[in-house]
Amino acid sequence: MNPVVNPQALRPERQAAVRQDVTHFGSGEQGGASMARQQNRRRLVSNELLEHSARLFATQGYANTSFQDIADSMGISRPALYHYVSNKEEILAALVRDVLERVVEILEQVRDRADLTEDARVAEALRQIVVNNARNTTRFRLLDRSEPDLPAEIAEMHRHARRRVLELLTGLIEDATSAGRFRPLPARTVALGMLGMANWVAWWYRVGTDGDADSVADVLVDLAMSGVRRDDDRQVAPGPWAALALIKEDLTHLESALSTALDPARPESPAQD
Repeated sequence: MNPVVNPQALRPERQAAVRQDVTHFGSGEQGGASMARQQNRRRLVSNELLEHSARLFATQGYANTSFQDIADSMGISRPALYHYVSNKEEILAALVRDVLERVVEILEQVRDRADLTEDARVAEALRQIVVNNARNTTRFRLLDRSEPDLPAEIAEMHRHARRRVLELLTGLIEDATSAGRFRPLPARTVALGMLGMANWVAWWYRVGTDGDADSVADVLVDLAMSGVRRDDDRQVAPGPWAALALIKEDLTHLESALSTALDPARPESPAQD
């Protein structure tokens, strides 16, 4: 049920937009162009609602933010706010989905990209996650700060999404390790380290101070990948035989080095003054 919205209860800049929204809602217009405009307008207002709510939840806390606070921050009346959402929990659930499901979507899309090598998939996924977090710092901080106050159903949604994110990224790292492109490190530990690096961006990144989001992502991805990628001369093909060949190569090098070091006929190095 959508209560009647009184345009006079809104600030002047809001009255026309909400009056149009309500008029079209009840007019029964079927024109494609009209419906598209209505949907675009509603999407814009809904996004602005999430932005205002996220900012309030992040600064005041979810429990300390009232429905009236949200309406006031948007410059609309409380009855007008009910035209878009029913309660705070509905807003919070939308924010949880917006923050975490976007990351799940990134990982699933990158996982299915056949044009990238296994290590490049990890790098691309991490880059997109960092950019996403840098461009949505308020929403991410709100989710982190409000976690203890999440209602049971939303808390479970949050936990499920976080588990899914970790599962997907761990899988990408395992694929890169199996392909011989990553060093044999614990995949879950590597995934948690990368996510920690990406998530912390939401707390320190500032537009205009730290550069654009893409440049920040490039730096962090380079740091992360340099710690897990094999050097170019240590790349191996998938499978145990390629790994065994690399071990044999190392043993041959070790044998040669030991022979040289232990050769009694080798002259001693001259003493240094």
